[in-house]
Amino acid sequence: MNHALAAIGGLPTSAGPRYLMTVAIDAGSSVADELEAVADLVKTKERLLERISVAHASPRATARLVIWLPVLVLLVAQLVGWNVLDAIFEKPVVFLSLILGLSLLLVAKLVTSKMLSRAKPNDSYLGLYLMGIAIQCSAGSNLTKAKERALTIYRDVFNALPAEIELEQLVSLEKLVNDTGSRISSLLLRQAQNLQEAELVKTEIKIERLGVRLMVPLGLGVLPAFVLLAIVPLMLTTLGTK
Repeated sequence: MNHALAAIGGLPTSAGPRYLMTVAIDAGSSVADELEAVADLVKTKERLLERISVAHASPRATARLVIWLPVLVLLVAQLVGWNVLDAIFEKPVVFLSLILGLSLLLVAKLVTSKMLSRAKPNDSYLGLYLMGIAIQCSAGSNLTKAKERALTIYRDVFNALPAEIELEQLVSLEKLVNDTGSRISSLLLRQAQNLQEAELVKTEIKIERLGVRLMVPLGLGVLPAFVLLAIVPLMLTTLGTK
């Protein structure tokens, strides 16, 4: 167990790994193979989450740049001597154009922020309940006791029940074990890993689609805002429209 703890990096502080280690300690027996599998899964998941976080940062940075571009253009124009600020007070149409442009930018920012928030990668606890049962079974508990102890600890750590899909998978695996006599701990660990990987793939797909979907609020909001904030004031200032 010490070797497995070292592989994970000591007793984890995040909820998922902490749950698994708590289950292992509760089991009270050597479950080195299972803990090694958990350690490998935790490392793999961390690498995938880092990759997903980097992928998520790209559309977020693009959205911020596009949203602030009209304001930057307006500021640069003022700095180079176009006197846009003077035109705001002298020409009501310029003031109205700026108000409408800023309103469109605000709406675009709110919509894009909501879209980015939905696609933000979060830690998933899917599959951990199955892992907890696997650890308990490997320590010598029968399946009924293993489910009970793993569930009790799950409630204590997460203050929630396992996902419905985990419970459904557990029923299917129990039936498979009864029919074939397979080692249930190995099946549980494999299924838990499959659930985790599928969840991460869903997150990656959401982020890939995000780049395309962001074009809608950016196109409908930022482009008109760019015209209202930059083109119209600069044109009126240059032409001297009253």
